[in-house]
Amino acid sequence: MNGAPDWITADADTERPSIARFYDYLLGGTHHLEVDRELGRKAIRAAPGLILLMRENRKFLRRAVKCALDAGIDQFLDIGSGIPARGSIHETARKAGSRARVAYVDIDPVAVSEGKAILAGDPEGVSVLGDVFEPAAILENPEVRALIDLDRPVVLLILNVIHFFPDSKVLPVLETYRHRLVSGSMLGLSVAMDGTTGAEAIDELYRQEYEGFTLRSREQIEALFGDFELLEPGVVYPPEWRPEDPGRTVVNPERYSSLVGVARKR
Repeated sequence: MNGAPDWITADADTERPSIARFYDYLLGGTHHLEVDRELGRKAIRAAPGLILLMRENRKFLRRAVKCALDAGIDQFLDIGSGIPARGSIHETARKAGSRARVAYVDIDPVAVSEGKAILAGDPEGVSVLGDVFEPAAILENPEVRALIDLDRPVVLLILNVIHFFPDSKVLPVLETYRHRLVSGSMLGLSVAMDGTTGAEAIDELYRQEYEGFTLRSREQIEALFGDFELLEPGVVYPPEWRPEDPGRTVVNPERYSSLVGVARKR
């Protein structure tokens, strides 16, 4: 591809911002284009706490993984994973001494390509191309099926994805995923919340690129878990979910602009 970085795949959309590359930019990665950086700079101006939020979301991910490992679950399916960079599921699991199986799924070919490179030499990890709104294709993907046993509990993580789409698309597909998971499985979500600091500016900005972008209330986010049982402390701001330092006081939590939670299927 003329003039493009060598990591850009031939099928990558380089004209519009990629959610995966946009998040990679916010997390300090190296796999992003000017179109992604432009959106990132606008987003940071609209919500100065956005980078802090991304870091706290990454910390939440690590704590959620440890929670699942402590519960005896050793299979993870991360849909909309982006580029599985530092602090991702497989790295957290390996540091905890677990050979947990991890399947990363993303619609962005760059994220998948880089994921494959990162996981080279790790037989318990795969990175595959997939659309969150095509659950059958993801769950029946040969690489996913070879690694993830759907007859055993699985942790399904869909982080920083749901808010880019309206309820008309999100609710039916989440119901499908919840139905396919067996008892004891967990669902982890991170979703942008309405009414927080900078929410209005972010809503206006993102809608210019993603017309389905939808901010949700706390009650609407809780409803995304369906009949799964929310683990303590429920749906909260990222740093409030089982912090490593329970005595830490979260100052101005509204600045984090997202809520997170983990729920278990009875």
